Amino acid sequence: MNPFIFLYTELLWRPLFNGLVFFYTIIPFTDLGVAIMVLTIAVRLLLTPLIWKSQKAQKEMALLQPEIKKIQEQFKNNKEEQAKKMMELYKTYKVNPLSGCLVIALQLPVLFALFGVFSGGLNHESLTYLYSFISNPGTLNPVSFGVLDLSRGNIYLGVIAALSQFLQTKLTATVSPLSSAKNDFSKTLQWQMLYIFPILILFWSYTLPSALTLYWTVLNIFSIVQELASKKPFPRWIQN
Repeated sequence: MNPFIFLYTELLWRPLFNGLVFFYTIIPFTDLGVAIMVLTIAVRLLLTPLIWKSQKAQKEMALLQPEIKKIQEQFKNNKEEQAKKMMELYKTYKVNPLSGCLVIALQLPVLFALFGVFSGGLNHESLTYLYSFISNPGTLNPVSFGVLDLSRGNIYLGVIAALSQFLQTKLTATVSPLSSAKNDFSKTLQWQMLYIFPILILFWSYTLPSALTLYWTVLNIFSIVQELASKKPFPRWIQN
């Protein structure tokens, strides 16, 4: 087996899959949809410190944009001096321009693994990957809440997922002081995330298992709640 696939399976996919089955077996009415919701919230809570640090870094960079623009214009013909001044600016304000990207990069493998769990982990063969201490339910019933088949696409849940994605992006978007610039890349990216991505989610809900759509909906709603709660100042342990 490819060593990268082995590490992905053993360190990410398998623990998350076992977590899903664990919640599925301990819930009194053994509902897979509820198990997905619980697992999604549990993973989100574990990633919250990283997410807050990423958001904090993005906000700090947005506040520095006017100073960055001045340096870029002042030393536009001297890239070496421009880079030096930029580093001095970051050092003065104790900002790491790569911290936000690095935190996001650390989250991506977990998101991909969750995607794999919900898209391919509902079949009977996947239960062979259970740890010995996880009770084997024999099968995972994909019908949730008595009406929702999580193994098939569902346009109604897709609409909810698309709306939650729009609201989550609208709420968490970092507005840069330079966002009025015509060629501002961040403004273009935010516009795409705000309008194009929800449309893509709605389209995907036709073909992808609705277990994925449910996961994304719960993730967005929980993110919205966290963002509203974080409108207060960052906790002291985050600020330091």
